[in-house]
Amino acid sequence: WSSDVCSSDLLALSEQKLSKATISTEILDRAQMKKLKMDSLLSVAEGSDEPPKLIVINYQGTDAKTKPVALVGKAVTFDSGGISLKPGRGMDEMKYDMCGGASVLGVITALSQLQLPVNVVGIIPATENMPNGRATKPGDVVTSMSGQTIEILNTDAEGRLVLCDVMWYAQERFNPTGMIDLATLTGAIIIGLGHENAGVFSNNDALCDGLLMAAKIQGEGAWRMPLGEVYDKKLKSRIADVKNVGDRS
Repeated sequence: WSSDVCSSDLLALSEQKLSKATISTEILDRAQMKKLKMDSLLSVAEGSDEPPKLIVINYQGTDAKTKPVALVGKAVTFDSGGISLKPGRGMDEMKYDMCGGASVLGVITALSQLQLPVNVVGIIPATENMPNGRATKPGDVVTSMSGQTIEILNTDAEGRLVLCDVMWYAQERFNPTGMIDLATLTGAIIIGLGHENAGVFSNNDALCDGLLMAAKIQGEGAWRMPLGEVYDKKLKSRIADVKNVGDRS
């Protein structure tokens, strides 16, 4: 596909084709996201003429009282880097920056076809990251849905700006038993792990161990990466709660 074809509108239309007895869907537009105070997410969409969408897909395969698992999929339908423009070489591949969202659509499709007795909510933020006169600039400060302020030092570190609002939304609205975020978030993980392993970051050992076991059974490479307070210090900002990039180390 080409990035001008696979837009946020097309992802929304693809989601609508999934609607069956066990699936309910909802699509939030820019105004609704603004009302929810998703200003971090919307800062990424500022430079694009393509309107952002937040696609929410509920698969209910068991009792409605059972808490769902939340799947969040990054769907930046084209990532130019914004004002922090990417190099020209390889930029054509940035149409694949929506593969996290596509994976969530794939999972929901499989659940529907197999009629599995689980409850899952899939949440897909769909937008472009483009440079124009309205685009977010390095040095801007935005407020996320959680109320935390973020100093944006690199507009090409946009995935985390999108996902922090959506993950907060997922936990606030659905109170899930667990949340799995699928994202083409940074090329730096390829420097560390190559193309053979996906990087896994988790704050829950049981959930992470289950996911790594599932990956092993399927022959998928996955490797757990460290999290800790020492890394938090690298994201401290002089003028906001956090900044969206750390130093090179």
